[in-house]
Amino acid sequence: MTTLRREIDRWEADLGNLAETSSSDSWFLEERRLAEAQHTLVAFRGHILPLLTAQPPYDAVAAEIEHLLEGLEGDRNELFRTVHSSASHQQIAETVAALRALSRVAVRIHAPVADVH
Repeated sequence: MTTLRREIDRWEADLGNLAETSSSDSWFLEERRLAEAQHTLVAFRGHILPLLTAQPPYDAVAAEIEHLLEGLEGDRNELFRTVHSSASHQQIAETVAALRALSRVAVRIHAPVADVH
């Protein structure tokens, strides 16, 4: 298993844990989306994106991920406001889903054929 795959798996597992915790502790939707956005920004900017930008075949994927992270950061900041759009909840969920899809693409590009599931 590659370092990239481990970091993506860790991020996805942490999102699963956030979902379980938010459900069991009766979090508000804003709290869950804020936690998902914050965790995703930290995971991608601190661990996943540096692994992608270090390798030329990932230029297009890394550029799209960076674009999505910028939007996610804006949506996260929107949740900090006292009055915020309910659309920001949906946008965060959609951005996290898009990042999951792009992460899978990056792993498939990087993994040897035998490792791709």
